[in-house]
Amino acid sequence: MDVVIPVTVITILILLNGIFVAAEFALIAAPPTRLAQESAAGSRLAAQVLAVLRDTDRQNRYLATAQIGITIVSLGLGMYGEHILADWLLIPLQHYTILAKPIAHTIASVLAVAALTYLHVVLGEMVAKSLALQFAEATALRLILPMTLMQRILSPVISLLNGLGNAATRLLGVPPAERVNRLFSPDELEIIVEESYAGGLIEPSQQLFIENIFDLKERSVGQVMTPRTRVVGISVDQSEEDVLQIVCETLHSRYPIYDSSLEQIIGMLHIKDLARYRVHREDDFDLRRFAQRRPVPFVPDTVPLDRMLARFRRERISLAVVVDEFGGTAGIVTLEDLVEEVVGEIQDEFDTEEIPFERIDERRMRVQGALLLDELNQHFDLKLQDAEVDTVGGLIMSRLGQMPVPGDQVTVDGILFVVESLEGRAVQNVCITLPEPAVDEAEDFVLDHGGEFTD
Repeated sequence: MDVVIPVTVITILILLNGIFVAAEFALIAAPPTRLAQESAAGSRLAAQVLAVLRDTDRQNRYLATAQIGITIVSLGLGMYGEHILADWLLIPLQHYTILAKPIAHTIASVLAVAALTYLHVVLGEMVAKSLALQFAEATALRLILPMTLMQRILSPVISLLNGLGNAATRLLGVPPAERVNRLFSPDELEIIVEESYAGGLIEPSQQLFIENIFDLKERSVGQVMTPRTRVVGISVDQSEEDVLQIVCETLHSRYPIYDSSLEQIIGMLHIKDLARYRVHREDDFDLRRFAQRRPVPFVPDTVPLDRMLARFRRERISLAVVVDEFGGTAGIVTLEDLVEEVVGEIQDEFDTEEIPFERIDERRMRVQGALLLDELNQHFDLKLQDAEVDTVGGLIMSRLGQMPVPGDQVTVDGILFVVESLEGRAVQNVCITLPEPAVDEAEDFVLDHGGEFTD
């Protein structure tokens, strides 16, 4: 009985210390988003923890409760446990050694303090902290009620100590925080997404979608537009038969209408309007009337994609004319172009599937000349950069210094680019030979993110 009671008291004190330590670290590490979801689902405990996280004053009082609890328990453990353990150790030291009583008492006290410190630090601090961080949400939910009760009991002491602490910080020139900043910047969110993917919490396609959303602000409409050389437009003077032939050959849903040339786009023809006209035929066929019914906005080629997407939504439009720095028509951008920057290429029943990456052998890949350098870097883990151009074809033309022809080669950062075919004067297909260390990384990256190589 003489041993049971002291051991029980020491064990309880160490457990209490661990509970206060776990409560402190669990609150700090608890995920607010998960708690918000559980609170919305009706969990009162989650709502209480979330309320503490969102209120600086309540959070300070909660943490102060944990700190006071740790301090009281630590003092009690030292005052009670050191005396008990020292008395237990003193008996064998006196009985089995020739040490004088004062020396034996000193050694017993040192050993008692060392043993208590070990138990206190390892079991009451480190183990409790590790468990709390590993199971932060569950720990915070289980301890919120007892910590709230303890906070009410210690309320006067907490108020006094918080007041003294705030006064001390003011003397140091540091005002007390008015609110807890638990918001994340886009860069921080991207890191969180990468860590979640590495931990297996999200699918590769989900990671790619989220990263593409953040990349919208980094890209401009000039990088994703359909360039002027590939724009299919309709002259305002063309007949109904000519228009029908163009529609049947190209199978687009929208066509810019121009006067004289694409430098003077005056509106847009939607095939719905054409179909409606052919059913009702209320007036003579006049493309100017179609253009007036559907005017198109003009935007600089430097507009970020996120702003362009917001404008499409705000004005309920899906096509805009892109203008270069000299005021000329650079191309057109559609809502589909922007959506494809997030979810990848969208193929409808009339589109011919285009494979952006085609493996030739272990070191060689075939890519499209219109592929953005950013996408090439992302998929193959490369660092290609050129301030003057955006695409693979543009990079080749920039390094060649002349119009390319099939067979032309350039080497950039150890990567060999060979022009395979042209579309008009633009580079259509390019064979790239990767450095040996990059081959396996490129294939693994594409396969991990839901893409595929074709032999």
